Amino acid sequence: MVCTRLGLLNNLIYRVNSFAEGYRQNLAILGELYIGKTTLIKDLIRSNRLRRDAIIIVYLEAKPGPFELLVKLFIKSIIRQLTQNDASSPENCDPSLLIEENLGKVYPKTAQVCMKILQDLEKGRFDEAFSFMLDIPMVVFEETRKRCVLIIDEFHNLENFQLRHPCGTLAKKIMIQKDTMYVLISSRQTLAQRLLNEKLRLLFGNFERIELGPLDANTSRAFLQSNINSTNLPPIYLDFITSICGGRPFYMQVLSEEIDRSVYSRRVQPEDYTEIVLTAFKETLFKKTGILNQIFFNIFLKISEGRLVSKSTSVLLSLSTGNKKQSEIVKSSGLQQKDVSKALSRLMELDIIVRNGSFYRFRDNLFSYWLQTVYLKRFFSSDIDDLSLEEYFKRELTTRLDAFMEEFGKELYLRLSELFRLFKNDVIQLNGRRHRFLPFNEVYIENSDTSKSPRIIAIGGKNKWLCTVLKDYATENNIYEITKEFKETPGRYGRINRHILICLSGINENAYLMAKEARFWVWGLEEINVLLELYDKPHIM
Repeated sequence: MVCTRLGLLNNLIYRVNSFAEGYRQNLAILGELYIGKTTLIKDLIRSNRLRRDAIIIVYLEAKPGPFELLVKLFIKSIIRQLTQNDASSPENCDPSLLIEENLGKVYPKTAQVCMKILQDLEKGRFDEAFSFMLDIPMVVFEETRKRCVLIIDEFHNLENFQLRHPCGTLAKKIMIQKDTMYVLISSRQTLAQRLLNEKLRLLFGNFERIELGPLDANTSRAFLQSNINSTNLPPIYLDFITSICGGRPFYMQVLSEEIDRSVYSRRVQPEDYTEIVLTAFKETLFKKTGILNQIFFNIFLKISEGRLVSKSTSVLLSLSTGNKKQSEIVKSSGLQQKDVSKALSRLMELDIIVRNGSFYRFRDNLFSYWLQTVYLKRFFSSDIDDLSLEEYFKRELTTRLDAFMEEFGKELYLRLSELFRLFKNDVIQLNGRRHRFLPFNEVYIENSDTSKSPRIIAIGGKNKWLCTVLKDYATENNIYEITKEFKETPGRYGRINRHILICLSGINENAYLMAKEARFWVWGLEEINVLLELYDKPHIM
């Protein structure tokens, strides 16, 4: 499989190889579930460009479960790395036997520490065992002169073990172990950020934070094309899959595999693109045995703490049906405002939803869609079988696909002007700042003779916005020409309350500073897509 984040992978390889030469920069990689964090790390570990003569990479997933299991897995991982380097491979057996047979003669100090840890575990001294476990990379360096890169996946789970101060202990080790590089990974972004800010903010050994987001449209399209082998889906279908999956590689991989199964088994014809897409979503998202259906049902049970109905799930289901403001959720769910507020806070803490001004929205588009079209329909259905529900699911998905194609076929400026007509005095956060988006009763597109870029003028009462759209990458010259025109013809548009510059292909730093100095709001494709999502419109791909 082609790496979908080559630039980031190259940066990680550079960081690890720099560490091999003595320069350490600890890393924290944060991102939502199924966004591709573990895949990125696997690509790093498998890379043949790493300085393996000078480093040892140890991967540990902090899974929920017994602490003893975590420690034993860590010891086995260390043994595996050491013995692989010596051209032998440990068998999958008791750690004490592995230590005795594989480490004792060649790495006696490491073996001694490992045995001490196992003894602490037997006596229930978990804090001591954890402290010594984190010392192993330092001892390995003493015996091998190879620096350790310790990768702890879902590190926030360390707080759930029966340990007094796991992050405090980790922080002390990070500061004194100059020959161990730490790479911490987490799917709980809100919790992980708090741990990094409060418990792992260090004078020496601080973390560079890398926030992993969804794949962009072009990368998603390439990802799907490289993973679907049975047919050549047109770009619009690839973009529809990307849109509904929110650019999450795992979801797109699952759908790609189902598409290949459906076509190769001749359940659908390779040229029937609509049926191919409908079948893939039906098999994976709708059917009870579908991979995505099972994943989302387990997430739902975790949120509801095992109950089918709770205040949190009532709020969640209300949100999935299009109620995005707290007042709307209160009215829809029938709950008290304080209960809704508490539930929303919990869902944000769990990284299920995110707040933007007066709006709340799902982090995961596909989970929201599953709640609305699968879970809710099954919950209220009295049918013995799923046939009628399956037909409803396919009709709804077909309607969604048709709407996507309709939007896809519209001129870009028309879509943007329609977006401006949807503002309803809403408070929305863009570029880290909260703004009020007043309603407009008149929105029109002007094809100016003095500018290559058409403009959108939006008027509501005494409020007038003028929006300039740049399709190509914005440079200093673009900003200079735009601001020069406004200075030379100040009365052309009347009194403008707000100038907006939309840079769909990005803007360079100097041009951005020039635009800010001219008091322009600068929006990129990401900001436009946030607005489109808040108003239930497909992204611009």
